[in-house]
Amino acid sequence: MFVNCPFDAAYLPLLHACLFTIHDCGFVARSALEANGSGETRLAKIVRIIGESRFSIHDICRVEWSAEQSLPRFNMPFECGLAVGASRFGSTRRGQRDFLLLAAERFQDKQTLSDLAGQDASYHDHQPALLIKAVRKFLAAKTKELWPEAHRPRGDADISQRLRRFEADLPAMAARVSITIDEMRSLDYVPEWLELATRWQWLNVR
Repeated sequence: MFVNCPFDAAYLPLLHACLFTIHDCGFVARSALEANGSGETRLAKIVRIIGESRFSIHDICRVEWSAEQSLPRFNMPFECGLAVGASRFGSTRRGQRDFLLLAAERFQDKQTLSDLAGQDASYHDHQPALLIKAVRKFLAAKTKELWPEAHRPRGDADISQRLRRFEADLPAMAARVSITIDEMRSLDYVPEWLELATRWQWLNVR
């Protein structure tokens, strides 16, 4: 599942919530933060990951003016467009593609991506719990579609509680792999954070 979202310190709690929810629901998160060699450009990597992913999540909450930047950031709508193009012009070997559109404020998507009229977005108001709820709802429907006999993902309140439990266990887990907790809770260490989160989820099924 391709994750297209802001990669900055302010968004990090939301990113962690998104990644944790994806894996807790039984899916695998992919993003531009994955390691790559110097022979692959960022755009080539994004195109490759989108091509390898049946589903994707696109958060356009940073398409806005701010004091720090004179123009809005358009990377997220651009990558969303790549995913929409992939869904319209081809399917994966596992079936049709689909995506979840996220925004921070109601109707933000209608103002910045009016061509997606009819594609309902979910709004998180910069709150991890609301993002977890939106991502879980999207993936629960996909689970029912892909594995009709499988158990549904746990509820969003339970996922939020599990994330809090993991965060409480994280300092000790990080110390065991010789990474400081400040490093582990930084953008540069998202792949390591996700590795530990996935390990914790396997060891704490309930």
